[in-house]
Amino acid sequence: METIIVTTDQSANSKSAIRFAINMARTRKAKLVVLHVYHVLRPSIWSENAYQVYKHSFVNQIRKEITVFIKKIVRSLNLSDMSFELITIDHTDVTKGVLEFTAQHPCDYICISTRGAGTVKKIFGTHSSKLITHSTVPIICIPSGYRNRPCKRVLYATDMNDYETELSRLIDFVKPFHAKLRMLHLASSNEFVADSVLAEERIQEKLSYKVEVINREWNISHPILKDIGAEVKRYKPSLIAFFTHQKRSFLAQLVLPSNAAEYSFYGRVPMISFKKE
Repeated sequence: METIIVTTDQSANSKSAIRFAINMARTRKAKLVVLHVYHVLRPSIWSENAYQVYKHSFVNQIRKEITVFIKKIVRSLNLSDMSFELITIDHTDVTKGVLEFTAQHPCDYICISTRGAGTVKKIFGTHSSKLITHSTVPIICIPSGYRNRPCKRVLYATDMNDYETELSRLIDFVKPFHAKLRMLHLASSNEFVADSVLAEERIQEKLSYKVEVINREWNISHPILKDIGAEVKRYKPSLIAFFTHQKRSFLAQLVLPSNAAEYSFYGRVPMISFKKE
């Protein structure tokens, strides 16, 4: 059975990721784990015993509050019930807490809310950006203002390096949704471009899933995000998929550009990022 982890700080922003994770868990018949990272500061005048008593009371209260919070979201989805496991961990750094937990407790996907419209830094924030950069587990970023809808179309942006391996992983994610999959290759004017029809036939034969292959010219005079944004407008995907190395990579160019420019599809379309193998 797959395991999906969704993070929450009980804020309104985190609701979108929780709704997405609930529907995803139901579709995939996966285990849902709700993860909350907290930290209780210890006043210097407190004894160890006093601190532990307070911490125990704090954790019990926060678990009750989160349980009520999740159940309200479940009811808002017109579901009578939804089983989930609630995990609370004490860590001074939220991102490191999530990464350490998932390293010790293997999971298949991590779902996290992003902040909505604005610059890249504002949208993804430090937690999401660090998870995208460092996690070996696929990260699903859900805009805070996103409203759940069926996952019908997935846009996969690729640099064509090892795309068959990447497609194999992506198809495992897409298949339970019965979603259409479009592979987008943005090529510079002097770059070799594979024939779309032949590529589609090869993918169908090897991976047993229909994938539409689109080659478009990349105008190197402006950021690649602009061309990705144009394709988003054309295709109107339910979700965008990327693959990334730990170091600065194709994904880094797409979602973490140094100029932190604003692009229309940020804050509107969910995104899943996989670590390149």
